[in-house]
Amino acid sequence: MDLDRELNPQQREAVLHEGGPLLVLAGAGSGKTRALTYRMAHLVLHRGFAPWNILAITFTNKAAEEMRLRVQRLLGLEKTGIWIGTFHATCARILRQHIERLGYGANFVIYDAADQLRVVKACLKRQGAGAKQIRPVAVQGLLDKAKNQGINPALLVPEQSATGRILEEAVADYERHLREANALDFGDLILLVLRLFDTCPDVRAKYQERFHSILVDEYQDTNRAQHLLLQKFASEGGELCVVGDDDQSIYRWRGAEVTNLLAFEKDFPGTRILALEENYRSTQNILRAADGVARGNPERREKRLWTRNEEGDRIVYEEAVTSDEEANFVAREIQRLAAEFDIPYRHMGVFFRTNAQSRSFEEKFVFYRIPHAVIGSVRFYERAEVKDLLAYLRFLYNPSDSVSLLRILNQPPRGIGAASQATLQDYADRQGTSLWGAIEGALEQGVLSGAIRGRLDRFHGMIRTVQEDCENQVSPEKLLKAVIKRTGYKAYLEGKEDGERRIENMEEFVRTAGQFQALEDEKPGKEMLGAFLQRIALVSDIDQYEDRANCVSLMTLHCAKGLEFPVVFLTGMEDGVLPHQRSYTSPEALAEERRLCYVGMTRAKKKLYLSRACFRTSYGERQRTDPSPFLASIPSDLVDFQGEDDGFATREEIGHGHVEPTDGDFVLDYGESQLDRPPLPPIPSSGRKQVYRIGDMIEHESLGIGTVRNVEGTGYKEKVTIQFAVGKIRKLMVQVSPIKKIS
Repeated sequence: MDLDRELNPQQREAVLHEGGPLLVLAGAGSGKTRALTYRMAHLVLHRGFAPWNILAITFTNKAAEEMRLRVQRLLGLEKTGIWIGTFHATCARILRQHIERLGYGANFVIYDAADQLRVVKACLKRQGAGAKQIRPVAVQGLLDKAKNQGINPALLVPEQSATGRILEEAVADYERHLREANALDFGDLILLVLRLFDTCPDVRAKYQERFHSILVDEYQDTNRAQHLLLQKFASEGGELCVVGDDDQSIYRWRGAEVTNLLAFEKDFPGTRILALEENYRSTQNILRAADGVARGNPERREKRLWTRNEEGDRIVYEEAVTSDEEANFVAREIQRLAAEFDIPYRHMGVFFRTNAQSRSFEEKFVFYRIPHAVIGSVRFYERAEVKDLLAYLRFLYNPSDSVSLLRILNQPPRGIGAASQATLQDYADRQGTSLWGAIEGALEQGVLSGAIRGRLDRFHGMIRTVQEDCENQVSPEKLLKAVIKRTGYKAYLEGKEDGERRIENMEEFVRTAGQFQALEDEKPGKEMLGAFLQRIALVSDIDQYEDRANCVSLMTLHCAKGLEFPVVFLTGMEDGVLPHQRSYTSPEALAEERRLCYVGMTRAKKKLYLSRACFRTSYGERQRTDPSPFLASIPSDLVDFQGEDDGFATREEIGHGHVEPTDGDFVLDYGESQLDRPPLPPIPSSGRKQVYRIGDMIEHESLGIGTVRNVEGTGYKEKVTIQFAVGKIRKLMVQVSPIKKIS
């Protein structure tokens, strides 16, 4: 391993660092995974660290697997012994060994968001009519918010109100249900390890003594609970290295706190800070454009990315009339790139801010016969037939899991409908037992009669037979086959209109179980079944991405994080879309939208397209849109505007919203007719005063002197229409635009 030849000087410093905490600011495409994996190999090969004394944490299973394979190659080993995984997978692994100290069983199951919501709804229903005004998703959000912060959800319940009391009872009921079902939600995986370390100092000491070196990737995406966990993991004599980029912090909506990175040295005194600034991914033009966008955020770690790559093509900017025309442009351009330049479809990605935007692109791609895949839509493990079979496995692993039992009681249909299920659940509540315990008790004591008893008896007998297979150390693959055979599930799917597709999904699930067995060391039986279920529960959207299939990838910007494509189409560059209209509620949210735009741009290696629709339909109404304010941050010499003869958006079609190129400048010019149009109605005042008034003289960083012609909104929503001395008219957001008042 020749560090001088294989690493740049900054990467080499990160690999060789010894002693106190190290914070590596790794810009997009700067080789952070390379630095992390070489550091792990260096610790083993040259500093005498045992592999099992190293813990590496990242944010997706895909990233963890890539890291694991790279370290194996560097060490020349098939198995390294290094703990490499996500925060949740690492915590689940710890809890499997020690959760009994907290009063849970080691065979706990992990509820996904859909399971969690189902339990919340049941808890609210038990609260009666008074809980009808409380939205289940609001309760779910409260639970997630609290656990992301590492605190008990009861602490966030509003006090001294009727709603607060109902909410308090629902939250308590939810936690009680999970404990009785021996189930955890995602937030519990982190929260319970924090509780374990606080209540069992010997367990905490065990892991502090084991992990002499800890490495954490994507630190800008950590939430408060994960930050606290790292503090408890880190020992005084151990080495800690975290890698992150505040410009790529885009998960605030799920609890991520960029301040964990920005203020890292305050929580870990003596931190050394290194910056990886050489980009290996993108062309110079793409990098300069993205850097211009990133610099619009005032609170960020200073860094300037550079690259030895070629200058490359200029960024293409396209304004279409409607979202359908925007999709038409993207589809035809993809066709052209594939036909004229032989660019494989898999080398092209189409990004959008929200899932709803994908419809137009999917329709056009079907029309033009462009192979494509939507990443992050309906996950494989969320498909009904897969979830049914998964519920059987989860129940076999943990018979206390009433959520899974309720799903399989009448699936395939066996005459145990909603009314019978409600009766059984009421009986279970009265007896203070699990739903499975209630079924067994009811059958033994003869409290049921008629047809329902016979149906439950047959279901019970079938489950007991498969449970024996589980106890006899049968592998997950064979267990699945047994469930399918004994339940008649395949015959049930054959009767469906889309049965062929569903059977294919069922068979793929069986193959997945077989592949898992081939990769794992555990012996067949409950231990392997638990590991298989845990792996599935912790799958993320991006883990679906498969670049071997030759198709265009369509995905939201959040899903695009961690990926790269030679050609990227970043669509919907409109105010209210990117940035999203909800982001104007706070400067932090608006700053994250800018980072989201930066992330999308830096996924591109060779060619970057930016596009928007001048009119977009919302709630059935066609509304005119304004260009995204982020466009103003891109240097004008880096952008090519698609000409008016391209067959898409002509000036006559677009009208006042057209972008007119002027001497090669990238200027969002509304033309003289802008002055003839009455101004948009102002946004209702929020009590804040406007910064600008009509007639004010301003200076723009690149456009020079101008006069304010119209002002809309206040505070974060304030926009000004400016006529510049050079003849251009621009509508700008005061909060993010490089303007200042001069008179």
